[in-house]
Amino acid sequence: MSWRVGLAGAAFLAMAFGAAAQTGPGFDCAKATTAVEKAICGDAEAAAADRKMADAYARLLASLTLPAARSHLQRDQTAWLSDRQRACAPAREKARDVMTCLRELTAARAEHLVGLPGGEDYPFVGERRLIERGRRGGVAYDIAVSYAVFELPGVDFAQPNAAIRDWVDKNAAYARPPTDATGGGPDIGWYLEGGHDVLVATRGLVTVAAYWSIYSGGAHPNHGRTAWQVDVVRGRLLSLEDLFEPSSGWPDAITALVRADLKKQFEERPGNDEALEPAALRKAVIETRRWIFAKDKVTLTFDPYEVGPYAAGPYEVDLSYAQLARYLRKAGPLAGKAR
Repeated sequence: MSWRVGLAGAAFLAMAFGAAAQTGPGFDCAKATTAVEKAICGDAEAAAADRKMADAYARLLASLTLPAARSHLQRDQTAWLSDRQRACAPAREKARDVMTCLRELTAARAEHLVGLPGGEDYPFVGERRLIERGRRGGVAYDIAVSYAVFELPGVDFAQPNAAIRDWVDKNAAYARPPTDATGGGPDIGWYLEGGHDVLVATRGLVTVAAYWSIYSGGAHPNHGRTAWQVDVVRGRLLSLEDLFEPSSGWPDAITALVRADLKKQFEERPGNDEALEPAALRKAVIETRRWIFAKDKVTLTFDPYEVGPYAAGPYEVDLSYAQLARYLRKAGPLAGKAR
């Protein structure tokens, strides 16, 4: 399966800013002490990913003028570096797994940091990771999944944070074999892996879009996506009713847009035509978990089996804010997109 600390503070920042004059990772290999640091120094691809991540961190940190924001990002980076150390520890059976973990986890962190807005728009969203390895019965299992934590000072995010962590815990429970499980071998086991993207649509609306892959003893792994929309001013989860005008007829109108898009996709990747029946598709469209609100577009996601066979993979439908403007609440979190 694929894999989607330390150095922090002023010394880390200074080294990151020296990227143009250096090659290798975002730290001094002559001072590498941990097995993970040494592994990065011995692999050009992992070192390049670490350099890119260090540069992204330095740029974001430099953009922050609020002490609370700088402190939050520094703490979050230190926590992430520690998580990388645990997730990619060379104690794993295969060295190739270690390097794959380092490359992909570090590249994902760089992308995450690049995607976060800086300055006064910094969203105070931290990244945490559930890491667990073991064996139950005769089956090994491996859990490595990241998740978002909202931490803006002065705002109570108990509701969205609990919802996101509950989702992680429920998926992790499926990835742990029962105590009487049998079968498997040193290289075959159950697993859960996953990550997330943080997308800032407006200063008041952040979407956390999680992606995951799980194998728990079936014929093949399953994978999918789910999303939460968070009001970062009030610290609460948002529903589609919070975003769209109830009297606008948005469910039927957007279902028609989605149906037309999926029909075109089915020409190249045949799906299940019965899933496009308006009443059935409407039920799917009004599920909040499918909606990913980014700055420049909105994406609705459909996991394998939902509108097509497993072999067809997931489907996505992108909609512009121009298409949605007439349906958005004029006083809601996306009011600026309704113009």
